[in-house]
Amino acid sequence: MDMKKVDLPCIVGKQTIHKTLNRHINLNEKIISTSYTAEELVELLSRLPAFAPKPVCKFIINDRTLFGKLEQKKESSLFIRHKFGKKVVQYHMEQLQSVDILKY
Repeated sequence: MDMKKVDLPCIVGKQTIHKTLNRHINLNEKIISTSYTAEELVELLSRLPAFAPKPVCKFIINDRTLFGKLEQKKESSLFIRHKFGKKVVQYHMEQLQSVDILKY
């Protein structure tokens, strides 16, 4: 049996899209995550299936920077599990200024 070597792309910090003729288009992750408003991004994060891992995000609420995972969204409340905490904290949606996804 002859084994054929296949070149697979190595992705570090950026997304790579392969087109025919071996051309690469690099998309910066920052551009993708800022194409949504904070409310739209929270809505998308809250609709993730239960078996999917929750991404670590940076939330800016009342000029305070918070790191954590969005556990759920109910009406006008956000429930965020902070990065090193075991407790879920409730925040109001109108206090949210921005959301950035840091780690998938």
